[in-house]
Amino acid sequence: MTHRLGFLLNRDLDLRPSQTTAMLIAGSAARGNPTYTFGVGDVAFVGERVVARARRVPKPDGAGQAGLARLIERLGAVEPELVELGALDGIMIRTSPGRDTERAAVHRTALDLLRLVLDRVEVLNHPDGLTRASSKLYLSHLPPSVRPETVIGGAEVLKRFVVERDAPAVLKPLVGTRGQDVFLIDPHARGNLNQIIDVLTREGPAMAQSFVPEARQGDTRVLLLDGEPLVVDGHAAAIRRVPGAEDFRSNVHVGATPAPGELTPAAARIARAIGPTLRRDGLWLVGMDLIGEAIVELNVFSTGGLRDAEANTGADFSGRIVEAFEERIAARRAGTPAA
Repeated sequence: MTHRLGFLLNRDLDLRPSQTTAMLIAGSAARGNPTYTFGVGDVAFVGERVVARARRVPKPDGAGQAGLARLIERLGAVEPELVELGALDGIMIRTSPGRDTERAAVHRTALDLLRLVLDRVEVLNHPDGLTRASSKLYLSHLPPSVRPETVIGGAEVLKRFVVERDAPAVLKPLVGTRGQDVFLIDPHARGNLNQIIDVLTREGPAMAQSFVPEARQGDTRVLLLDGEPLVVDGHAAAIRRVPGAEDFRSNVHVGATPAPGELTPAAARIARAIGPTLRRDGLWLVGMDLIGEAIVELNVFSTGGLRDAEANTGADFSGRIVEAFEERIAARRAGTPAA
C-alpha cells in the first residue's frame, strides 16, 4: 500500500544531493508513494483547512548522488500545486531553524499549523517535541550520567563555571548548528573570556560544559529511530567525525573528516537511557553526538549523516527510515500501537 507523504523543509527546493533529506525524499518516491515537498513559508490556513503550496516529487530515474542530482533538477521544474495537508497520510519535518534564524516566526507558525492536522496525519518529529527540544537546553532533560557537567545562564553564571574550574570548558549558544560560535576555553589562557561570553549572551542565556578530553579524537554521531539505534543488516548508522589539525570541533562544515563509526557499548547504554524521553516527546528520528561516554549534542530537526553511513556500510538506512514511517502510518490506520 502506498501513502501520501509530505516533507516540510526550510524552503521547498532547499535540497542538495549530499543531504539526508534528499535521500529520504527520493526513497519515499522510489517506493511509489505520492511525495510532496513544501517550505515553512508555503504552509497556510485557508477555508478552515491547512494547505501548502507543494511540489510533487518525480519518481527517481537513478541511484546515488548522480540520481539525486537529476531528481532535484527535475523537481525544480515541477509546477507547485495546492495540497491539503490534512489529507496526507504522513508529514516528515526536515527543517533547520538554526540555519534560518531570520524567519524564526515563520518556522514557529508552520509547526503551529501542523498541530491542527495531528488528529489525522502522522507528523514526525512531533511539533511539540521539536518545540521542547529547539535549543540545547533540552540536554538538561536527559540523565546527568550521560552528559558532561553543564550550566545554562547569563554572563555571571558562565564565567563562574569557567573560572572555578582547573580544567578546560566549552562555551556555546543554546541555538545554533554546524559548530558556529562554539569556544574551547583553556584554564590557563582566559584573556578573551569576557568578550566570548559577551558575544554568546547578547541575545540571552548560553551554555557551558566541561570539556571531554576525548573530543580531540573526534565525536561519533549515532542515529536513533524511535529511541533506539538505527541498525540495518547488522550495521549501525554511526559516523565518526575527526577534527582538523587546528580545530577541536568535530563538525564537517568546519573541516572535520567523516569516518566509519560504531555502536559502542557506551553508545548503546546512552541510547537506552534517553530512549524513553525521546519516545515520550515524539522525537522519532534524531542524531546523538557522543564524545567518549557522554552525549554533547542532540540533533532533533534535520539530522544528517546518512550519506556517509550508507557509503561506509552499504546498508540502506534511508530506505529503512521511510519503511518505518510507512509502518507507523499503517499501524495508526489499524488503530494499533506502532512497533
